Amino acid sequence: MSRQRGIVLLLALVLSLLLGLLAASALRDALAQTRMTGYLSEGLLALEQAEATLLAGAGELERAPPDPCEACPPPTRPHDLKGQWQRTPTGYFHLQNLGTSEYAAHMPEGQQVTLYRVTAVSLQTQSRHVLEAVYAMGEDTTRRIAWRQRLRGD
Repeated sequence: MSRQRGIVLLLALVLSLLLGLLAASALRDALAQTRMTGYLSEGLLALEQAEATLLAGAGELERAPPDPCEACPPPTRPHDLKGQWQRTPTGYFHLQNLGTSEYAAHMPEGQQVTLYRVTAVSLQTQSRHVLEAVYAMGEDTTRRIAWRQRLRGD
């Protein structure tokens, strides 16, 4: 009888150990899911900030367009914010006058437009997003003709 109690006790301990390992594994998975959800929400917030900053930069084009530049490559390493950036409540933007064209996409052919590049960087530093758009500004219309999201390696 005493031997049977020892086996039952041993089985109960083994089952308790297995249940404890299962609970620890479930807790670890739940923590990983929570962390991933946090990263996703931070990324979405950063994308919203970059979009709002891009719109603020486009609004600044209407108020005070920049002068033409000689060679206008995109800002190098925009994630690091080196160079001349203007601050908004949601991030930073950089304006560049790319010159004039008569062949801008989504604009009537032959219409003289000035092309501007707006680069917007979200305020959030952990999962920073960079958006870049090209606007065609004619006599009476301003239209976004291209955009892209720049990744950290760009």
